[in-house]
Amino acid sequence: MKEFSLIESLTHMLDNSGIALGVGDDAALFGTTLIAKDIMAENVHFTPDAPFSHIMQKLITANVSDIAAMGGVAKYALLGIAVPEGREVSAEDIAKPFDAYGLKLIGGDTTSSAGGLFVSLTVIGERNEYVLKRSGAKAGDMLFLSRPAGRVRQLLDRELAGNTENYNHYLVRAETALGDFLGRTGIANSCIDVSDGIGRDASHIAQQSGVKIVVESAKVLCDGYSAEYALGSGEEFSLLFTVPADRVAELTAAYPAVICIGRVEEGSGVWLEKDGSLVDISNIGYEHHF
Repeated sequence: MKEFSLIESLTHMLDNSGIALGVGDDAALFGTTLIAKDIMAENVHFTPDAPFSHIMQKLITANVSDIAAMGGVAKYALLGIAVPEGREVSAEDIAKPFDAYGLKLIGGDTTSSAGGLFVSLTVIGERNEYVLKRSGAKAGDMLFLSRPAGRVRQLLDRELAGNTENYNHYLVRAETALGDFLGRTGIANSCIDVSDGIGRDASHIAQQSGVKIVVESAKVLCDGYSAEYALGSGEEFSLLFTVPADRVAELTAAYPAVICIGRVEEGSGVWLEKDGSLVDISNIGYEHHF
């Protein structure tokens, strides 16, 4: 079974009565509280030789990024960790990475593991005046990316090839300031964080908003690799969002570094516009298989 097929099947079985937002966005919403959860497993999300402090930083960033993608602010965290025999794990390496985002670790659970290292984090945050969802994009909007994509995939490929000179791709930061800004101003009408690749993540916005998203190849900033390579880079933890045309100037005045990489049209799917033709990129990116 594929990851998104399982999620879709689960969604039809769940009772979301009394919940403002449940399955289908980057975080659940209860009243003014946002809750996000991510898990990471050895040999799936990180290699056995990766420093534990870096693994923790990546796990925390993934969750904080989900809260930022909802336009909220992360506050508290609950950690679950299963440690295999012989693995060195220190209390400092567990606690210190939370300081990078001003998060308070308030509890969780620890256990041993018969296999590899397994870590799980639940982050609790607060919504802003505007809650960003995946379902608000409209034809005529512009598509923005908070920073260039592709570097994380490039460094991961080097690590998997045996180059362990650095693990800097574990240390990318969530776009907390931008997420807070979008949540306070309502400039963006849809948003998602880039965890599975721009192609796949944009497809969630397209599907839930009932629109067609066109990514313009010439606008995808690359550094020695193709636009297609950059669009498939996962765990970037940047923000991908849509903005009505009449609010673009307001956005770029406040955040001039954001990149307009495309547009929203009537229709369906996610397409790469290159050399005058359109190529379906809805499935470019990563999906877990069971």
